[in-house]
Amino acid sequence: MENKTSYLQQANHLGLFFITLFIICFIWFYLMSTEKELHEQLFRLTFLGFSGMNFWGFILGAIQSYIWGYIFVGLWQAVSRISTKR
Repeated sequence: MENKTSYLQQANHLGLFFITLFIICFIWFYLMSTEKELHEQLFRLTFLGFSGMNFWGFILGAIQSYIWGYIFVGLWQAVSRISTKR
């Protein structure tokens, strides 16, 4: 049970960290006037279905950022289990 709790805690913390980074990047788009097209294209490449720098794009990006935290921690733990069995 502790391993599952550890996974959920790690994934939650990493997901919240990714959301924080996403918010910083989203705000940075409006603060810095240079390379806005590149910034928006990178968001479109990173987040599936990203529609632009608007409310729905923000919500979609934040949700996907959180989900990426769970995916990365899951992959990390799977790889560590495989590597320790050898």
